[in-house]
Amino acid sequence: MKRRQVLHTIALGAVGAAQVARAQLSGASGRTVRIVIGFPPGGSTDVISRTMSPHLEKALKATVIVDNKPGAGARLANTYVKSAKPDGNTLLLTSSTLMCVYPHVFKNLGYDPLRDFVPVASVVNMEFGFVASTSAAPGIKSLREYVQWVKADPRNGNYGGVGVGSIPHFMGAMLGREAGVAMNYVPFLGGAPHLQALNGGQIPFGVDVTSGLVPHLGSGRIRLLATSGAERSLPDVPTIAEAGFGALTLEDYNAFFYPAGTPLEFVQQVEAAVKAALQQPGVQETFRQLAFRPGNAGASQLAARMKPDLERWRKVIEDTGFKPLD
Repeated sequence: MKRRQVLHTIALGAVGAAQVARAQLSGASGRTVRIVIGFPPGGSTDVISRTMSPHLEKALKATVIVDNKPGAGARLANTYVKSAKPDGNTLLLTSSTLMCVYPHVFKNLGYDPLRDFVPVASVVNMEFGFVASTSAAPGIKSLREYVQWVKADPRNGNYGGVGVGSIPHFMGAMLGREAGVAMNYVPFLGGAPHLQALNGGQIPFGVDVTSGLVPHLGSGRIRLLATSGAERSLPDVPTIAEAGFGALTLEDYNAFFYPAGTPLEFVQQVEAAVKAALQQPGVQETFRQLAFRPGNAGASQLAARMKPDLERWRKVIEDTGFKPLD
């Protein structure tokens, strides 16, 4: 089953799940836990949350519902959970982009990732793909060939990604610095228009989440040149290190957070529930189809990971000359 089919199937199931949840809430007198996410139903983060929710429900012996709060580039959900009562009933599922990249992108972020939240557990890790349009960048079959192509004509250095200040934005800039070529970022409002531009040859090169690229590889309109993970996720596609640019090796991750002040007992309960859910074959298969890897960080590991990630992105973003947004 292809990624888009997986997303569609789970999104349809989410409607039924929401109806069941409402029925449970109407007659339930027990605890209700909300998983707040910053994206609308049907997207990858929504699928992750709905894949995990029944397992959390069973482990926590509580009604678990997914609360979609899109807006402000997913920042609305973070600010909402920041202000929630720390009673163990409001969980945030968000990405390291929101926690470790955005603090250096926005002047007025509205939350402090270290002060306002308690890390609980990572759920999935995801990598990025460096992709070329076969019509706009004809004959380019490797990242080294792409770099030489740009060196030969700087006008070839246009590359696309999702949004200003996103990880794809900065990864393209990092590639330019490492390779010594001029890269010009062309932001798109979403993954779909970015892929349409690549498929249609309107832009020669782009950086995107690998899981979003995989369903389009069979068309022959795009070619995946390298992926940013430490290990190959696709047997025929080299890692960014194998392609000669090891400094660009990185992954994004989605993780659960509680608002600051949440008692340790709730953190430990959810941490154990996430760890158990990620061992389930059904959960592993869903994530495999989406080209995600199960998370491997508990509360303490996630907390330890965030500080160096924040510092790494601060330096990367400063080195690109990016000016923080209002």
